Amino acid sequence: MTDDELACAAALLDLPGMTPVRLARLLDGFGPRLAWRAVRSGTHPGDRERRFRIGARRVDPGQVLARYRAAGVSVLLPDEVGYPAGLVGDPGAPAVLTAIGDPASTEARPAVAVVGTRSATRYGTSVAAELGRGLAASGVVVVSGLAIGIDAAAHAGALDAGAGAAPPVAVVGTGLDVVYPTANRALWEAVARRGSVLSEAALGTPARPRVFPARNRIIAALADIVVVVECHGRGGSLHTVEAAARRGIPVGAVPGSVRSPASRGTNGLLVDGCMPVRDVDDVLTAVSLTRGGRAIAPAGSRPSGGGGRSDGPVAGLGRVERAVWEVLDDTPTTVETVLLRTGLSLGAVGLAVGGLEERGLVVAGAGWWSRA
Repeated sequence: MTDDELACAAALLDLPGMTPVRLARLLDGFGPRLAWRAVRSGTHPGDRERRFRIGARRVDPGQVLARYRAAGVSVLLPDEVGYPAGLVGDPGAPAVLTAIGDPASTEARPAVAVVGTRSATRYGTSVAAELGRGLAASGVVVVSGLAIGIDAAAHAGALDAGAGAAPPVAVVGTGLDVVYPTANRALWEAVARRGSVLSEAALGTPARPRVFPARNRIIAALADIVVVVECHGRGGSLHTVEAAARRGIPVGAVPGSVRSPASRGTNGLLVDGCMPVRDVDDVLTAVSLTRGGRAIAPAGSRPSGGGGRSDGPVAGLGRVERAVWEVLDDTPTTVETVLLRTGLSLGAVGLAVGGLEERGLVVAGAGWWSRA
């Protein structure tokens, strides 16, 4: 993608009155450069009312792109480097996405959306932080919305997992130069440093209630599984659940007190048949099943042959995968024995074995594993 095309895409996104739906319509069947010229000339069939022509004539696309880059914001287009693979082909994928941080750092990793109410209880934030920490430490990307409450707790937990953990991803409803809520500024910046913050909004876009339900479809589409920690009976997290259901993405819910309004929605999801989530092991096991038993190396591992020391078939393995490999030999070893020897959870072992199988290092049988 040339700078000229990125500039035209950014300029279209930046036009007053532009919405994600209108932008998708303008770019459908047009490249950014052609769409920009047609809008500017008033000949675009998707802008018959010429609502954007005057604004386009007042704008220099090159200056718009320079403003985004000066703010440290990347402009991403589908099928281009950096655009999240999980969104490619999704019916609700943004036609133009903006990002701070490094979206590519999360590619080829399993991802779990951890969402919930802003008015969370201490129980809810504690569980969310525990899930975020455990998932990130196991190499799973934690996706959320950077709102106060459950979202913030999940992201704080993911960051607390340490430098070798999977990088987090946030999807926000404002422009990437508008931190909302302002109380989460430090968390926002930490997520951007370690992972990425994404938005389909133009720079300068303030928080508006209607954008958050739409934003939630992106959170759902990026995830292998959606986990709701706490949610009121008509909470906004249910928009994420609905978006996940439309995409065939499994949904889990954390049980809560029947006396707690903050758990009314999650308990209702359990009644409706959603997966109960008691701890991170439940989520890791579900991720492994959702990905057909496949997993990737935990965060911090290096691909084999990519430099650094070489120590045979285990070169490039992450800490958990190496621990599992070391307790196996050429004879079948039962699952129970692997758990006993490693001291790891079933979910963590399942993800590690999936990664070892992909590398051709492990053979799986009925209740046993052995070295290939």
